Amino acid sequence: MYFIQHIESITHQDSFQKENIWNELKPLTADSELISPDYKNYIPVAALRRLSTILRMGITASKACQEKVSNEFDSISVGTALGCLTDTEKFLVTINSVSGDILSPTAFIQSTHNTISGQISLDLKNHAYNMTHTQNALSFEVALKDGLLCMDEGKKSVLVGAADEAIPFLERLRGNLIETTHPFTSGATFMVLSNEKGNGIAHIQACEVSFSSEETETQVVRFLSSNNYTYQDIDLILEGGSLFGSKAKKHLSFPDYSGYYQSSSAFALHMANDFFIENKEALTILIINNLESNKLGLTLIRRNEVEA
Repeated sequence: MYFIQHIESITHQDSFQKENIWNELKPLTADSELISPDYKNYIPVAALRRLSTILRMGITASKACQEKVSNEFDSISVGTALGCLTDTEKFLVTINSVSGDILSPTAFIQSTHNTISGQISLDLKNHAYNMTHTQNALSFEVALKDGLLCMDEGKKSVLVGAADEAIPFLERLRGNLIETTHPFTSGATFMVLSNEKGNGIAHIQACEVSFSSEETETQVVRFLSSNNYTYQDIDLILEGGSLFGSKAKKHLSFPDYSGYYQSSSAFALHMANDFFIENKEALTILIINNLESNKLGLTLIRRNEVEA
């Protein structure tokens, strides 16, 4: 099994280092702001000044996860849709405004998508398998599947997470390249997966992605059936949209609580984990990531069995 030993999120909710975020969740408004922890507790001040928001979030959430488990990570898998947008914008503006051969490579180096996982590895002094996945709104699910495959190959402690950040430029893409009515937000969620249950309350039972999903409901039914479930067995559906509102005992659209960033389904998994804490009778949760049309991510989370 793929047990969730620990999970941390830095979002527009008060979610960092909280034992149970479920009762604290509030629908976001347009003026909601990122609730940042004191990064100085995790990142040296000298380094902190040169790190963008997404790097601060990723490093801090990862270090907080490492503090909660005894084993070093033997695999790191990170998903990010747009990567380090702040540094990317800075680099492009510099290219456009600087002439000659005095262009510094620093902004470009820090703008690449794998800067996040690389910086996590450097800060943790971890030399294990390290991979970044960038598949738009399915970036987290693909990173998760990679983490599960690593465990199938014998890895014992796997760090899986996702992070994306918002910049003002994204508003210019709303309604054209990005179809959402939710506020653009930043967020990072990281979790430790292990084949040992530890103190975890839940485990990942299955994860599936589709990059050409046209019959969404049919695919969801097929996914549930392949794992011996029906809608009647699902206690909560966390969905990127609102197509499945009548299918389960309880339904929430997770962007109402995360805002819009393309890897926000990682935060939905944190919501699911803590739903089990608050709802003792709940056994099974389905996350449906349909943030983008014709793309579908499905993740099935199950409460751990209580030992007699």
